[in-house]
Amino acid sequence: MLRYGQLASIAIFFCLVLSGCAGFGDVTRTEAYNRFAIKAAQAQLWNEAVFRWNQVISIDPEDAKAHNNLGVAYEALGNIDEAIASYQRAAELEPNNKYYRLNYRRCRIHLRRSGGDDEDAPQLDEPPLAE
Repeated sequence: MLRYGQLASIAIFFCLVLSGCAGFGDVTRTEAYNRFAIKAAQAQLWNEAVFRWNQVISIDPEDAKAHNNLGVAYEALGNIDEAIASYQRAAELEPNNKYYRLNYRRCRIHLRRSGGDDEDAPQLDEPPLAE
């Protein structure tokens, strides 16, 4: 028979293991959402991709790749303001990532050319870059 001290030790051990698994589960969940979003985007199911990338961001708000890819999806849907906001956040999170900065600038140009008011955007004509 186990004594109370041994039972308490085992219970504490399992709590620690389960709490460690909870953090790991979030990583696994974000990876699954991201994979699903990529497949949805490849099938041009942009609303589903937006939903999944928003799920990734709700779990990990600092995921620059998810913000950038969300921008690609928003842009494909024609939601340029949301795309710009997503690209901007990705570029803020990883300022040295040239793809995020390029997407942000390119989308701002698109807005300006379509009658928006983004006066200081540089002149670029390139497609969005997803990761």
